[in-house]
Amino acid sequence: MKTLARLILGLVIFDAAVTAPTLDPINYDSETYDATLDDLDNLYNYENIPIGQAEIEIATVMPSGNRELLTPPPQPEEAEEEEEESTPRLIDGSSPQEPEFTGVLGPHTNEDDLKRIDLTSNLISEIDEDAFRKLPQLRELVLRDNKIRQLPELPNTLTFIDISNNRLGRKGIKQEAFKDMYDLHHLYLTDNNLDHIPLPLPENLRALHLQNNNILEMHEDTFCNVKNLTYIRKALEDIRLDGNPINLSKTPQAYMCLPRLPIGSLV
Repeated sequence: MKTLARLILGLVIFDAAVTAPTLDPINYDSETYDATLDDLDNLYNYENIPIGQAEIEIATVMPSGNRELLTPPPQPEEAEEEEEESTPRLIDGSSPQEPEFTGVLGPHTNEDDLKRIDLTSNLISEIDEDAFRKLPQLRELVLRDNKIRQLPELPNTLTFIDISNNRLGRKGIKQEAFKDMYDLHHLYLTDNNLDHIPLPLPENLRALHLQNNNILEMHEDTFCNVKNLTYIRKALEDIRLDGNPINLSKTPQAYMCLPRLPIGSLV
């Protein structure tokens, strides 16, 4: 009985061995190698060689005997990379675009509550004549560091104006542009090409900055009332005319009503 069991077990093992896949041997061609494993002792023998005279020997060694090539199991293909994120979209599917204020500044929509506009350091060169007409609550207007050559009609509600570092010239500001701005406190027109002080100036003006323009002259009634020698202009305490080719010492009567003398050249 034991003999029969052993016979059956032997047949099963033999059958499994016959049906198992065979691995293809790899035969190495000796012509493609410079040395064999047996030559390694002689190839890299550095004994009794003085330091500084040793040389590195490079050779391609042929493996001894034949080796079976084991083919690694196939790897699953990597999933394709996800597509790059598309351009950001708004909820309605449109692409958001940042507003650019370059070239011409057109009329604003009717914004009853808009009180301040600051368009500093853009590339604005022209302003539509109706740009600020429908802004009844506008208090502050900042347009510095642009390329503006001419101002449109401005709302009389302004209290603060800064149009420094632009290209305003002789015709850049309308006549009596600031006359009816009764609440205007600060007017900054620095670094332009103005050749005169824009008159008349509102009575409540506190600061007038005109540095680095091309103002050549000033009249005695620019700031004061020559017909009323007792008139004192209390509010206007900060006048900057430095950087202009005007000599302030030639018109001393123009400052008699001011609490402080303007800053500028006296020679």
